[in-house]
Amino acid sequence: MVIGALLLTLSLRTQAYSDRRRELQNLALALAEQSDRALQSLQLVQTSIIERVTTANIDTPEALGALMSSFEIHEALREKISGLPFIDAVTIIDQNGKLLNFSRFWPVPTVNVSDRDYYLGLRDSRGQNVFVSLPVPNRGTGTTTIYLARRFNTPAGAFFGLVLGAMEQSYFEQFYGTIKLGRDGNITLYRDDGAQLAAYPHNPADAQPAPAVAARIARDLIARQPEDGLAPAGLIDERPRLVAVQQLANYPLVVAVSDTTAAIEKRLRIQTLPIAAAAALICLAIAVAVILAIRQLREQARFAAAAHHAARHDDLTGLPNRLLFGERLTALLASRAAAHPFAVLFLDLDYFKSVNDTLGHAVGDQLLRAVAARLAEEAHPSEVVARIGGDEFAIINTHADQPEAALALAERVIARISRPISVEDHRVIAGGTIGIAMAPADGTSVNELLKNADLALYRAKAEGRGQARLFLREMEHTALARRALELDLREAWENGQFFLVFQPFFHVETRALAGFEALLRWRHPTRGIVSPATFIGCAEETGLILPLGAWVLSEACRTAAEWPEAVRLAVNLSPLQFRSGHMADHIRDALRASGLAPRRLELELTESTLLIEGTTVRATLEQVRAQGITIALDDFGTGYSSLGYLRTLPIDRIKIDRTFISRMCEDPHSRAIVHAVLQLSSALELETTAEGIEQEEQVEVLRAEGCGYVQGFLLGRPMRATEAREMAHRLTS
Repeated sequence: MVIGALLLTLSLRTQAYSDRRRELQNLALALAEQSDRALQSLQLVQTSIIERVTTANIDTPEALGALMSSFEIHEALREKISGLPFIDAVTIIDQNGKLLNFSRFWPVPTVNVSDRDYYLGLRDSRGQNVFVSLPVPNRGTGTTTIYLARRFNTPAGAFFGLVLGAMEQSYFEQFYGTIKLGRDGNITLYRDDGAQLAAYPHNPADAQPAPAVAARIARDLIARQPEDGLAPAGLIDERPRLVAVQQLANYPLVVAVSDTTAAIEKRLRIQTLPIAAAAALICLAIAVAVILAIRQLREQARFAAAAHHAARHDDLTGLPNRLLFGERLTALLASRAAAHPFAVLFLDLDYFKSVNDTLGHAVGDQLLRAVAARLAEEAHPSEVVARIGGDEFAIINTHADQPEAALALAERVIARISRPISVEDHRVIAGGTIGIAMAPADGTSVNELLKNADLALYRAKAEGRGQARLFLREMEHTALARRALELDLREAWENGQFFLVFQPFFHVETRALAGFEALLRWRHPTRGIVSPATFIGCAEETGLILPLGAWVLSEACRTAAEWPEAVRLAVNLSPLQFRSGHMADHIRDALRASGLAPRRLELELTESTLLIEGTTVRATLEQVRAQGITIALDDFGTGYSSLGYLRTLPIDRIKIDRTFISRMCEDPHSRAIVHAVLQLSSALELETTAEGIEQEEQVEVLRAEGCGYVQGFLLGRPMRATEAREMAHRLTS
């Protein structure tokens, strides 16, 4: 009986350490994910500010100050962090350490932070864009603060400044204090160099370890974690501890959760004390100890199961998260043979961002819960439905052994989530687009399947939202080619490979030169001359169209300023240039720099611009037209052709697309369309230009129909700036 009691005690000791270590590991994982999400929320705010600086394409401290020092930016900073209670303040700092804007005070106090570690670290580092500071007293409030700093650069890559987010150390410590870890439990947030950022319980007298101790923590606790989980005395504190360490996914930080071995031993002694009672009562003592141990182990198992569940499920929707989704998919790939295919569906909500922006994040969260419920109802009970992140969901459909079955499920899901959803007092529509990858044909690993499903999702979005597409191998080749094109485009912009050509347009009655349309071209060292149809879409997706479009406008106006006064200039605009909000400023700057009269400039926009931008484009158009600039609707008839645009928007000219002109003399339907457009333009007192003129007969028909201007290869091909200048002076002299 004594030997049995000893063996039981040893077993309980081993089990207690094992269970406690598993509890600490699960808790460390959950806390690391929570801390990572909190820092990512701050990073989203910083990224939005940096994108605003990058979009402005400025490179001087004065321009940065003018852009970022306004009261509007101050209010924007306050609004961005209003829903994030853990963020104390956001500060914009220039390259000299001067505060440009500050979310806490207005006007901005005259403060210089060039002596702070985050400023010095980011200023002198070219490869490091993020810096997490040691806790320091806030100069304004006196509270101990942790700073997350993100660097931003000039267009040339030089240090331009940083966006600083301040988080009170007490936020992390109060949050850690809510965890019921035990009397001797300890939760510490470390930087990967061993520096301590926050801890519970907090010890102000020993808040930061000595350099030697920090180096030891970085080496023995973070870099190579103890295999048995035991940290010796003097590492975390003066007592030996059982510790679990979890790295944050996106930041150089770790969460260490520990309990003293003395506390574990103490609990173990409480469990085994009845075993060591009087020799006369050994049997009874053993029975009592076993009962107590079983109860305790069950409680520990329940706690471990709850922590395991929390680490692998989305706390908003209750669905499996990316971690559990990957584990289930890995297990499925390992257990199923190639003869048993299944499908992975990758869903992205189409209108979630607009719901968040217009109705708020609370409504957005409820929308995500409603979508998650509909997905769970639509899928088979044995299928895995997970929220991957943000507004992205994924489904493992084990019943779809054929692509047709996967497509059928995708179409049912899209139809289900496209129905209106009542959220509070609002009726919202989520909508969705789905990419599908079939396993094992489209991949034999989690990353490969998700990547290919994402490629199919990208193709579905490119072809129009609210639909599903199966992965095809050509999509991978297309993605690689697209990536190569993106890299070439960036290099072309940096190396000045873009140039302009100018195609003339004429009065149809007199054949007199009326003006030139500026057309963008790209001279690639190996591709040759690249058509805009090949690269404009890619430039719009990467955001390069904004600086490129501003350059086109400026360069075209500079060239046109050398033409006679009677010769006009037409420039095409991208929808993204309107969305940027700086279109009117770019036009004003181009005209002022070139000296070109506004009445000589004509801006051409497509019907897709009007459709995508909706009412937001009206104010910009009216502001531009008030300067005397002409507005033309390009490719009329090929898009949505809403007559409401002609009635409600300030449009001066309609350009009839070449597809109708080319068939006009042979196809009565095309001629009828041209006739109708010209009659409509005449009734609305709009000027008209016909594109794609290649036959003399087309000119005569258009003259008879009352068209005002013509343009095409018959009359003049695109030419370089010098040739356009010579033609302009020759034909107008």
